[in-house]
Amino acid sequence: MRRARTASAVCLLAVLALPPARAETPRGVVQHKTELQNLREEIKRQEKALSRRKKDEKSAIDYLAKLDREIDVSHAYLHSLNGDVDRLGRQVDERDGRIRALTAEKEALAEQVKKRLVSFYKHGRAQEIDLMLSIRSVQQAQVWMRYQKMIADADRRNLQALAARRQELEKQQDYLRQEKADKARALREREAEERELTSSREKRRIYLASVRKDKKVLEQRLRDSRASEKQILALIARAEQARLTASARKPAAAKGRTQPPVSSKFAGMKGRLSWPVRGTIVSRFGRQRHPELNTITENLGIDIKTRQGGTVVSVGDGQVQTITWQRGSGNIVIVSHGEGFYTVYTHLEEIRVSQDDPVRQGQVIGTVGESGSINGPVLHFQIWKNTRNLDPEEWLG
Repeated sequence: MRRARTASAVCLLAVLALPPARAETPRGVVQHKTELQNLREEIKRQEKALSRRKKDEKSAIDYLAKLDREIDVSHAYLHSLNGDVDRLGRQVDERDGRIRALTAEKEALAEQVKKRLVSFYKHGRAQEIDLMLSIRSVQQAQVWMRYQKMIADADRRNLQALAARRQELEKQQDYLRQEKADKARALREREAEERELTSSREKRRIYLASVRKDKKVLEQRLRDSRASEKQILALIARAEQARLTASARKPAAAKGRTQPPVSSKFAGMKGRLSWPVRGTIVSRFGRQRHPELNTITENLGIDIKTRQGGTVVSVGDGQVQTITWQRGSGNIVIVSHGEGFYTVYTHLEEIRVSQDDPVRQGQVIGTVGESGSINGPVLHFQIWKNTRNLDPEEWLG
């Protein structure tokens, strides 16, 4: 009996440990949804403005940048929704399992109560009267009274437990119905957003085709890319200053006890680093002639043409230094490899790491997209030592 009560208590605690229905929507879902709503309102206003006046390069680039941002946020929103659907699915499964266990326990208790009622109905108090008449001493009477009290206590506990299980079961079933409704709502939102994403991509493709050969648009796009490169340099310079400041504060004795820095491995990997993505280099490091504008531009990294959604990996061990978005570059991830080495990955469609995450060589950090690119899916990749950019081809294996 004691074991049964212990098992019942454990089962009930497991049920109560489940999260309540109507759990809060993850913050990422809410943030992305709000940003998307604002972006789509801005895009509608800009589309109306573009239809009323002659197109100019700045308005065209602004419109493309907003479409880029909308597509990028839509990807992040879908990623959050997928996580929400998975979470709700696990929660429904766990709740369903607990309800089955609770139902089995309730039925077992009901069977015990039923047996006691049947026994009492068949025999009434005749057995107890016979037993009482057979008592020959005070000691036997005391034993008989304790026995009767134990039976009465057990009956009372079983009836109370049965009522509690019935009440808890009803509550858990209500939670389950609500969680199933929440999951269905998340699935509908995901399907609707997938349709929106497809529509936005098609809108971007059509508009980009209409301005791709416009030299003024290309010049403005090039200015955006240069501005983005300056912002990336500023981010790396700030990270470098913080690293040097932190290093200067370390006591000399502590320095002697630290593990070898990550970059001691990175620096020794020149010519043997993993490729960030499978593809073909379409623009190399250094001075390049722009194919449409016929002007000389400076490429701070390399551009690798690849398929849409191709996986992007970290070329070495390190830590996610920065995640950001910029016009002309789209989604950006910067990884610090220690001792002033950094790698930069831009034009990402999805980002699969978080700020300050440790990463290993070959670990997926995102996927390739057209974010900030007018030449289709391409990964722009850079390597920096302190605030000096290096030729990635000399480092890749």
